[in-house]
Amino acid sequence: MRISRTACSVLLALLPGLRAAGQTPAEPPVTQPERPTGPVDSCATAECHTKTMAGRFLHGPTAQKQCESCHVAEDVRKHTFGLVVPKSELCVYCHTKAERTVVHKPVADRECVKCHDPHGSDYPKSLLGDPSGALCLPCHKPKDHGRGGQGGNPPQTVGACNVCHEPHSSWLPKLLPAEPPQLCLTCHEDMWTRVELVGNSHAPVQQGRCLACHDAHTTGHPRQLRDAVPQLCFSCHEHDAMRMLVETSAVVHGALSTDESCRACHVGHSSVLPFLLAGSEKELCLSCHNEPLLAQDGHTIADMAFALKANPRHHGPIREGKCTPCHDPHASPRAALLRKDYPGDFYAPFDIAAYALCFECHVERLAMAEDAVGATGFRDQERNLHLLHVNKERRGRNCLACHEVHASGRAFHIRDTVPFGPRDWEIEINYTRLPNGGMCLPACHEAKAYDRGQSELGEAPPAGLKPEYQK
Repeated sequence: MRISRTACSVLLALLPGLRAAGQTPAEPPVTQPERPTGPVDSCATAECHTKTMAGRFLHGPTAQKQCESCHVAEDVRKHTFGLVVPKSELCVYCHTKAERTVVHKPVADRECVKCHDPHGSDYPKSLLGDPSGALCLPCHKPKDHGRGGQGGNPPQTVGACNVCHEPHSSWLPKLLPAEPPQLCLTCHEDMWTRVELVGNSHAPVQQGRCLACHDAHTTGHPRQLRDAVPQLCFSCHEHDAMRMLVETSAVVHGALSTDESCRACHVGHSSVLPFLLAGSEKELCLSCHNEPLLAQDGHTIADMAFALKANPRHHGPIREGKCTPCHDPHASPRAALLRKDYPGDFYAPFDIAAYALCFECHVERLAMAEDAVGATGFRDQERNLHLLHVNKERRGRNCLACHEVHASGRAFHIRDTVPFGPRDWEIEINYTRLPNGGMCLPACHEAKAYDRGQSELGEAPPAGLKPEYQK
């Protein structure tokens, strides 16, 4: 059945009345989500959102009371609000910044609220906490960086992680803003100045590998060193057998057992001296050997500074300011850190190998030539008196029987006394230098003298000497 246009008009005119009389069901009014317009002062009141405006550093929209920049009302009556865009897209909706190759995980996951409060906080950039602890450490665990150790890196100790790390993204690993050593030198510029001024630099410094020795954050060792010294040094100095020498030698230099260890003699970065020495050999040695010291075997090491000062005639290497021609500064299988063999007993069978240390400098003929002319001044005419004293198959005297090896008050480094016997008795030598020779009157024999020939001064030999003086 078709309804005429006239009938339709009549029905439409009667429809409101029919609804009012309940003859047709009324449809509920449609409620649209309301979005506030303009500043909303009522969001943060004494009753609502009291902490939103409490921070010292507020997010821009919060400070301007533009809540609708991020929030949209879903149901005003229920006081429910949503976000204007999905949560993962909300921050980048305003904070557009190109990401570089290395991206901080919260940034990559679009979880900005892991580091920032979206409304405000008491920290700059609305950070959730102090970078020195509450902010970075929940993710970057203390065990990862040895936090709490000695000598922390100043940026870390004051919570300035962003001095060395980009907070969002970087072109470099670890979110670094620059490669080491350029990054290190932004603060340690004086270190590079010193390196450029001197001739010798540590290999890691030359190669820009600061992190080979130092941890960038904190360790349990001074100066943020990666390990204790000397273990840290041995990590590189294995190629020159240094570690093996120290670990297997019977005698180790006492300096290595101190807190400073290698640093007692060497500097870590650069020095004007070879081997990165902190001072001249003589200066370094006497900085410790300026008092009696107890050796590993229990004997007392003499106060060498006093001995050198009290005795003006010094052994050749000492005159040149060197101790290492005779002593190894690190360790040795021999007593007194000697570099080569030397007999330790008063009496010793003569063997060139047994005196290898002395013959590094002194010619072997000194103790071997029958005709002593040109070989030694310790001769009676041509008779070699070194051969007489030293070169024996069974009871040869070692050099220390007559000579001081460091310094003496007498010519030829002649000793005042001879150490002898199991109790180390000190027997006076009573050496006297004569115009063309000398004489001694020790307790082991009567006075004996020698003469190299006619005295240039023409003096007569002292009375009472044995005939061999005149031969």
